Amino acid sequence: MTTHSLPDLPELEPAKTLRVLIADDTASNRNMLEVFLRKLGFVSITACDGQEAVDRFQVDQPDMVLMDVMMPVMDGFEATRNIRRLQGRHWVPVVMLSALSNDSDVAAGLDAGADDYLVKPISFSVFAAKMRTLSRQLMMQRTVVESLEQIRAISDAVIDGIITIDEQGVMHSCNRAACSQFGYTPSDLIGQNVSMLMPEPYRSEHDGYLRHYINTGEARIVGAIRQVTARRKNGELFPMELGVTDIDLPDRHLFVGVVRDVTERERQARERAETRARLERLYSEQEREQELARSIMERQIHGDWLKDPRLQYSVAATTRFSGDLMMVARSPTGRTFAMLADATGHGLAAAISVLPILSLFYAEVARDVTLEHLVSAINTQLRSGLPVGRFVGAALFCLSADARKAEIWVGGVPEALLLSPDGHVVKRLASDHVPLGIVDSDRETARTTHIEVEPGQQILMYSDGLIEAHRNDGTEFGPQMLEQTLAASPAEERVATVQRALADLLEGEPHHDDVSMLLLTCIPHPDSA
Repeated sequence: MTTHSLPDLPELEPAKTLRVLIADDTASNRNMLEVFLRKLGFVSITACDGQEAVDRFQVDQPDMVLMDVMMPVMDGFEATRNIRRLQGRHWVPVVMLSALSNDSDVAAGLDAGADDYLVKPISFSVFAAKMRTLSRQLMMQRTVVESLEQIRAISDAVIDGIITIDEQGVMHSCNRAACSQFGYTPSDLIGQNVSMLMPEPYRSEHDGYLRHYINTGEARIVGAIRQVTARRKNGELFPMELGVTDIDLPDRHLFVGVVRDVTERERQARERAETRARLERLYSEQEREQELARSIMERQIHGDWLKDPRLQYSVAATTRFSGDLMMVARSPTGRTFAMLADATGHGLAAAISVLPILSLFYAEVARDVTLEHLVSAINTQLRSGLPVGRFVGAALFCLSADARKAEIWVGGVPEALLLSPDGHVVKRLASDHVPLGIVDSDRETARTTHIEVEPGQQILMYSDGLIEAHRNDGTEFGPQMLEQTLAASPAEERVATVQRALADLLEGEPHHDDVSMLLLTCIPHPDSA
């Protein structure tokens, strides 16, 4: 290399300090290039022959190479070819420096893998410009590589599989999730036809589908998400969700497939379907069992007694079963006994709580016992039969055969009301006993209240579900609205009128507890006339 003083040139300011491998068997040439590169802001690495250049390239991994052509051990052409094999995916610019200036020499250098060819003696101005150009190209190439690496990293982080194919169905890329789903490595897939991931007959038909779409634009899979059957490397078939997008490039089509293994989702769907079917069977069995239980309870209630023309009643349950129960019966001497019972809770559990007293009530009334005796017998039955925490609120009364006298017992339900014929409250019969089934029976437990009644007066008993019924905004039916409704209704329609008033208040909202009412007009039974 011819030596002369360096011109005043501005230093390069690369994004990072670039290292340049200088391969030249002449020491003065190496020194001169080192000085000049340092002036331009580069770091130099030197080698005395082609073999050393290849060795230094492997060890130091320079960013660029300045390669002399004529060197001992290994010439620049062979060294350049070896470097190209070693550089991998990262582009390393190689510039040939030689006194050989024939076109054939330049072509040989470029064919060997060089990116540029400078003829000695070198113009330093041209050299500096070449180095700036190569630096910009190298920075741009590295930016592109970094972007591609980011895209690849993002693609590999996606939980769905992503596969790209060309117009012939050949796979060009696949992310980590796709490889995991199918059981292949990227090298197994890239360059192969995507049909290898399909079972027959789809494998044989796939390329035909692809050609049909490209020729006609008629989409069968492209642009939609559908479930298909896919094939793993081990031959296992599995359900897969597939969405294909066509990226229409200026000169070709590129298809991007997003794949998702839905084996687990399908398994969960089957389990949900099996659970749903099992629950439906259980529900049907429960419905049949509850219907049987309701039928048994209805058979034990003497419905004929409830047809008494003096009687008005209503039971509205929150579920199929009501924990409220009403019983009416006449004794052999013509006395009328009535009971309204309200068990704790509601539904089947509450209904079972009052079941034991049904037969007992009718049996005792048939024996023409006193009301005190009936209360004591029922309390004893419930005390021995109900578990701790279960009890029955109740109101019982006995109307004499001539409808002139009545006995009342109230415990655990709201006060009973004695109404005048026009519906106003004549007397309040307080709830002054604990519910049945809590304490042992004694004289105080069974104590009743005796009252005189006049013809046409009515006795009303009701559960707390009536006066505690409320809308979701908190508006309650309450005792005041109950008494106002009673006073404003005809004597023969009082229970029905209260029902309508309650329904108007709730405006379609459900009541939260069983609601029951029992009203008896104090007149002799028609059969006793």
